[in-house]
Amino acid sequence: MNIFNPYLDVIKKAVDKDPKRMNKLFSLHQEDSDYDLSYIKGLRAELPGLESLNESKRLIKGLGTPAINSLPSLGNHPDFSYLRGTTNTEKHWIISGFVDVRKSTQLNNRFTLQTVALITEGIVKASIFAVNLCGGYIHRIQGDGLMVYFGGKNIEKKQATKDALKAFALITYFVKNDLKEYFEANGIKDIFTRAGLDLGHDNQVLWMYSGLGEAGEVTTSSLHTSLAPKMQATALSNGIVVGQHILNQLSNDKYFKQKSEPIWDYEDGRFYNHYDFDWEKYITENDFAVQDQNGNVILTIGSPKVKLDPINLVPIASISKPYFN
Repeated sequence: MNIFNPYLDVIKKAVDKDPKRMNKLFSLHQEDSDYDLSYIKGLRAELPGLESLNESKRLIKGLGTPAINSLPSLGNHPDFSYLRGTTNTEKHWIISGFVDVRKSTQLNNRFTLQTVALITEGIVKASIFAVNLCGGYIHRIQGDGLMVYFGGKNIEKKQATKDALKAFALITYFVKNDLKEYFEANGIKDIFTRAGLDLGHDNQVLWMYSGLGEAGEVTTSSLHTSLAPKMQATALSNGIVVGQHILNQLSNDKYFKQKSEPIWDYEDGRFYNHYDFDWEKYITENDFAVQDQNGNVILTIGSPKVKLDPINLVPIASISKPYFN
């Protein structure tokens, strides 16, 4: 089962029931209050919670995986939460990431405000699910976008890098494949994600509490936290862009293509480069997805391993006639 199906199913129900969509020829001048939208509350309750996250963790990591009873509050990475409300600081590496859904505002022309809110909530919850499934921490929610951190005091940089790439690949897959196909069937085109990721090392990241009283967060002051959204802005449709430090953590650079211009000029003769990340190739070559005979990427993470049956090779083999018997 696709791990995002529970979110997509609720979004489909909301869209299918939306009165503005069903009566679009007669609803140009009608207010949302003219419709009975009481069903939305029930659909919101159907969106998966921690039980779905725990179920997927068990599928992927096996039985005996500790259950998650609660998630860290926003702006409160658990390894640095002791800084909250203080003037203390700490230097420690972290991976910062930004991802959001582009052109989603067009949903307002098609559906009621309540349906748009549920769609946004579904996308955000699915994204939070992917981030936490891969060991990340939600720092901030911005509309239908997220700022997240990967890493901490009990994980190696290399593993945190792999986790971050996997999480952002999963989110991008969800929007590019699951959501796009359904939205296009309902006249919504060109919705896509853009994402940026970068790693700052110990001497490049300062953790601190920023704000006043309860109106604040435990956050980072770092060039590389600031560069991540700039990289996001250079990403292609459904693209992920990463910094040089991310690339340096992996033993293979075949998934990355350098951008023509550096993302940062240190003004001392040095430049910092950024790269397009081929996330589809990455997840298919690392057992998170497979490609069908038409080249479509099919997510397999969380699904039981399927034993290869020769009969399943017929559609592929038939294309290569010399080898087909």
